[in-house]
Amino acid sequence: MHKITILYGAIREGRLSIRAARAVEQALLKTGKAEVTFIDIKDYNLPVMEARLKDMGNPPANLLEISAALEGADGIVMVTPEYNNSYSGAMKNAVDYFTKEWAKKPIGVVCASNGKMGGINASNLMQLLILGIGALPMPYKLLVPEIHNALDEAGKPQNEIMQKNLDKFVSELLWFTEAISAQHKRTAG
Repeated sequence: MHKITILYGAIREGRLSIRAARAVEQALLKTGKAEVTFIDIKDYNLPVMEARLKDMGNPPANLLEISAALEGADGIVMVTPEYNNSYSGAMKNAVDYFTKEWAKKPIGVVCASNGKMGGINASNLMQLLILGIGALPMPYKLLVPEIHNALDEAGKPQNEIMQKNLDKFVSELLWFTEAISAQHKRTAG
């Protein structure tokens, strides 16, 4: 059983990309191969980062909670909407608080948009960010175009293509996580 943390990075009112985060959560749980921790950064009310967690003398409990979920994860999924051809500022702010938590972690990228491109620009930039923090971006990404039609409010796929893409993403994520976890175990022992 793999520990997967989903980091959902949108705080805007009326956000639709949470549907994609919930879809991934449900699909992972359905496999029976993953224990999922869901971190919705909107629930944590993070201020603009002025100091990294490692540099704080008395860090707030909410940062320690996120840190523990990230550090204890075998794999991570980052979910963001696409805003102005990039990922959300709230996601970047959350990522910047942490350092060691990302080390050589496999990370899957999920992006969503109201348009037809499904957040492709944001997803490419997310993969660069993941490399920049010392983690390992999964090559296959889940892009959700026209999210208002692709997933219902609970995250249930509304068409065959969305279901197929979701299933492939989850399968790839579990494989990627297993491969990297096995390597971590070999080098730790």
